Amino acid sequence: MKIEHHRFHSRALGQDFELKSYGSAGKPVMAFPTSCGRFFDYEERGMISAAAGHIENGDIMVFAVDGRDRESWYKPVRDEWIGLRQAQYESCITEEAVAFIAEKYGVSEKFMATGASFGAFHSANFFLKFPGVFDSALCLSGVYHMQAELGGYTDAGLRRSEPLSYLPELADAGTLSELRNGYLVIAHGRGAWETFNDQARSLAAAALDKGITCWYDVWDENWPHDWHTWHAQMRKFLPCFRDGVLFRDGTLRLIGKGRRIARLRPA
Repeated sequence: MKIEHHRFHSRALGQDFELKSYGSAGKPVMAFPTSCGRFFDYEERGMISAAAGHIENGDIMVFAVDGRDRESWYKPVRDEWIGLRQAQYESCITEEAVAFIAEKYGVSEKFMATGASFGAFHSANFFLKFPGVFDSALCLSGVYHMQAELGGYTDAGLRRSEPLSYLPELADAGTLSELRNGYLVIAHGRGAWETFNDQARSLAAAALDKGITCWYDVWDENWPHDWHTWHAQMRKFLPCFRDGVLFRDGTLRLIGKGRRIARLRPA
């Protein structure tokens, strides 16, 4: 498997930004870390191993990106800087990281977003807010509304980046049309530490209410909020994405050589 590490200076963040690539062909998949995580966690926690067969076969090429949660959602002071820093992170991803990957690897199609726990929050958020860049998302054990975690603090900037805050109110016809061509997976277990399942259920319902295809997959009490659950879920979903998932009146291949290719439209 071809593995490369990259660092570039992000003007949006005002600091260097890092990512790691795995593979050399296939559907581009952008993997977001768990809360306050780093770009290398996806590999070190076994997620690359779980997807290795599909990477080596050229079904997918994974780009594990850095996070900035410690400077936004998880910083100690609750104020408007949370939403401002999140917006800067979104610009870094959708403008700078995507442009870097497109130039370096010749990527010209939309990405699939994926992540577990708070990585699922980012995956859902980027898919829903930037359908010109992302055409699908695999969200595992996510939190999708942060007001309780922030002690009740909220402001307009936060609400623009919390999927459960803005999706129910989304009415822009163009955005909805693009999202209805996308594919969203929301999955979680019902085992230990799975404390945000009500949010997952609500987000799936909101997506379906907007006409967005959503596979809501609930696993039983044997599957906790932990890495071995997410390994197993990755091993389940990737073959389904390659062979075809139900979509409208037929099936849709999201990865692999016979996949649908939606052209990238950078933010």
